[in-house]
Amino acid sequence: MSKDLHPITMPKWGLSMKEGSISKWNKSIGENIKKGEMLLEIETEKVVNEMESPEDGTILKFCAKEGDTVPVGSLIALYGESGTSEEVINEFIEKFNSNFESELSKEVEEEENNEKVKIGDLDINYIKNLNSKDKNILFIHGFGGDLNNWMFNQDDLSKEFNTYALDLPGHGLSSKTIKDASLSFLSEIIIKFCEENSLSDINLVGHSFGAGIAIKCASENNDFVKSLNLISPIGLGDEIDASYLDNFIISDSRRDLKNELEKLYFDPEIINRDLVNEILKFKRIDGVSESLQLIKNEIINNEKQKINLRNEVDKLLIPTTIIWGKQDAIIPQSHTEKINEKINIKIIDDCGHMAHTEHPNEVNAIIRNTISS
Repeated sequence: MSKDLHPITMPKWGLSMKEGSISKWNKSIGENIKKGEMLLEIETEKVVNEMESPEDGTILKFCAKEGDTVPVGSLIALYGESGTSEEVINEFIEKFNSNFESELSKEVEEEENNEKVKIGDLDINYIKNLNSKDKNILFIHGFGGDLNNWMFNQDDLSKEFNTYALDLPGHGLSSKTIKDASLSFLSEIIIKFCEENSLSDINLVGHSFGAGIAIKCASENNDFVKSLNLISPIGLGDEIDASYLDNFIISDSRRDLKNELEKLYFDPEIINRDLVNEILKFKRIDGVSESLQLIKNEIINNEKQKINLRNEVDKLLIPTTIIWGKQDAIIPQSHTEKINEKINIKIIDDCGHMAHTEHPNEVNAIIRNTISS
């Protein structure tokens, strides 16, 4: 294949992603593009996200048009030097597709990525991606979420770290019925999970309620947790949109649930129909509503946060970064004010409560910097 031509392929966001749909091309044929510029929007079965250009170059041909759904790894565009002949371009495409189809035909159906570990009387579901020997990341999702919330983060960071993402009790594919939703109990679950997987020197990444669990883990296990990245954490102020938690629990129609989920994002268009339907299906499982209510009662009292973690955060001696969406409508980013100056604060503009989903590349870069500091 020509050295002057370079393929752009359908990315793999999350370990379970098999295909993606082209929602919108942000560039035109013949247009120059630089590495890191937004190239196109891709819709997965979960959400819509933008893909950055992997290199500098000129867009020579689109191999998938808007509306097309193609497998991960498929050729979706070509870039290279302007003036490349159509003959050379077509020859490249034919050879790429031939090799790609050959590889697909050899593939054996992948085994289920999810694994489970027994902690007490609870089954904890998780996904791991092992590529390193010395640095480990564990992702902890927030209220009502699951390990798929990290689909844009785990796969990317797995290039440099061993990564683990779990479903908290009451969520995802973990046990649905819980009797204790306190941060202390759930932080013990995290520590026992790490022990079961022979993990030490762990770098925790937590979102919202999951960030509160991460703080509790670090404050009670100083030598075990090596760094923290906290995305819109609970426990740093009184204000919270308590109605979101209430309405998330009781919403039983697609329209009502979608209205609540849109509060999480600066750009609500990121949410697609499949994601809403999947969450509705999860909420209707026996034990889920009761577990979510138990967790909500741990977070909220009289419409305000009842958990105060400022003292724990101020005493942290490990590298810690707090990441917050400037337009977070669930917990205001003003909670970063008067935080210990040793804590690194990153405010992301045009971003709501789900920074790791709305701005994954920026968040991933912040996580890398925190761990290396």
